[in-house]
Amino acid sequence: MTRLSDILAAAEERYRLLLEEASTLLRNFDTAAPEDFDEMMVRRQGIIDDIQKIDEELATLSKEPPFPAGSDDGDALGRFRATREEATRRIVEMDSLVIALARERIGRLQQEMSALGRGKTALHGYERSGREQHHKFNDTV
Repeated sequence: MTRLSDILAAAEERYRLLLEEASTLLRNFDTAAPEDFDEMMVRRQGIIDDIQKIDEELATLSKEPPFPAGSDDGDALGRFRATREEATRRIVEMDSLVIALARERIGRLQQEMSALGRGKTALHGYERSGREQHHKFNDTV
């Protein structure tokens, strides 16, 4: 294997892991605890950091004489770019779904908080109106 092949294999593996993390986040969105989200984000950031390092290595390699279009390395680089583009598209789609679900959940929570606030206001109004009867036990009991 050439250096380029090794780099591309590592990059494809990282994109596969990132895609897997995005899928896991979407699949577990409704059941994951906040700590789980934090762990997922840390893992994803680590994978993204690895991908950025790999991109730097690819940029360094690209400064060398270019790979001929019909060469094995040139073909491998073309396949990798297509794979990277497809993986990125799928990750963005899944993340967009997660964002939509999160916005929906926030909307529901805001409605529930608003309803609780209205209920509390109504209760305070009822208590101040004097209609509430206080039941006190006899101190001698």
